[in-house]
Amino acid sequence: MGLVLWLGYSIYFYDEEDGRDYVGDFIDSLARQDGRVAAEIMNLLFRRLSNGEGIPVEWTKGSQPKVKTLSNRDIFEYRGRSSKLRKEIRVYFGVHRPSKTIVFVEASFKTSDAEQKRHIEVAESRFRAYIKRRR
Repeated sequence: MGLVLWLGYSIYFYDEEDGRDYVGDFIDSLARQDGRVAAEIMNLLFRRLSNGEGIPVEWTKGSQPKVKTLSNRDIFEYRGRSSKLRKEIRVYFGVHRPSKTIVFVEASFKTSDAEQKRHIEVAESRFRAYIKRRR
């Protein structure tokens, strides 16, 4: 096995305890529209991380990485694509290193650059709120 990021980390879906599940609701909706891609995200990303397996470093490399670091070093973007829907998929998550937790905070279809920027800002805000609650 090659190098792995976030080995032994757990996952958390932001605001699940409040009855809201931003990422889960998006994946449920995606599953109704393109079950293959939703299953791919569930198996490749969520299952690996929830089992503590981490993700391969190769996912972060190349000109079109599956996982991209965003504005600060703690927010990441998983990149998927639905050929059936002809849409790009983004799943945003933060990495809380002190608690070894991957926090899924936002998911959406990529539309415009402005809309994507708004989703990134929402992801950053939710992750900051998560960290603040953990102090």
